[in-house]
Amino acid sequence: MSLRDSLQARFRRFSEEIFPEGLGSVSEKIEHLRKRLDHMNCSLAERALPENRRLRVRELSLSRKAEQAGQKVTKIREKI
Repeated sequence: MSLRDSLQARFRRFSEEIFPEGLGSVSEKIEHLRKRLDHMNCSLAERALPENRRLRVRELSLSRKAEQAGQKVTKIREKI
C-alpha cells in the first residue's frame, strides 16, 4: 500500500466515523445552549413586564390561539 492509499484510507475513516460523531456532539451542545438562552430570555421578559400588562398580553395570546384553533372570538377584558 502506497503512502497515498494509506492517507486516503485514513481520511476516509476520519470522514466516515470520527467526524460525524464530533458534529453530533457539537449540535447537541448548540441545542442545549439555545434552550438555556430561550429560558433565560423568557425569564427576563416576565420580570420586565408590569403585572397588568402581563395579564393583557396573556389574554391576547390566548385569544389568538383560540382564533387559530377555529373557536369563536372571545371578548377581551378592558384595561383595568
